Amino acid sequence: MNHRSADFLLELGQLPEDCVTTLAPSFELLPPSPYADGDFRLRSFSHFLFDGVRPQRLPTKAFVQDGEINTFQGGVERYYPEIDDAVVDSEAFAEMFRRFRAMTGMDASSPIEVHQMRILAGRAKATEAAPEGVHQDGFRHLAVFVIERRNIRGGEIRVHTGRDEAPFVSHPFDHGEFVVLNDKRFWHSAGAMEAANDDDAYMDLFVLTA
Repeated sequence: MNHRSADFLLELGQLPEDCVTTLAPSFELLPPSPYADGDFRLRSFSHFLFDGVRPQRLPTKAFVQDGEINTFQGGVERYYPEIDDAVVDSEAFAEMFRRFRAMTGMDASSPIEVHQMRILAGRAKATEAAPEGVHQDGFRHLAVFVIERRNIRGGEIRVHTGRDEAPFVSHPFDHGEFVVLNDKRFWHSAGAMEAANDDDAYMDLFVLTA
């Protein structure tokens, strides 16, 4: 691990417009989650190595988090459908990896896990976008790329210096905005979200961890 990777803390960024345009339609194809978050999340999951040019898909595996890290559905082996080949093969998908790696300084041998999610906003009551509350994911590096917010109130992505600390970043990320952070140093959460009216309401995002 190089010096930048060890010292990296947090950085904000913006994907180019053409990346957002390319990635946004793929969220329409996401399947519902079969687990505890299935009432409000559509989700796919894959993991990769990245050589600096293209992500190389690794064999399918379960996603598992320790119960102390994820109090909502930790300790459960979760198998999600793989991210669609058309997404993985796109230049826009590779650009997310380039930004993630450039900001953190991680080396090419570090596997990168990717969650593609649509979080559905509640109408009768608000949806907890991060039902586990203020948390860490158990990795060194984490990135949240928000591709689109549609017809929602709330859902701000928040960054905290500790589990019990108020957020020092709280922003309604949208249209390719992203945050990359050191998951060992910071905690994160998301605000509850609700539909602004009766139209479809959701937040589309990719979460990368390594």
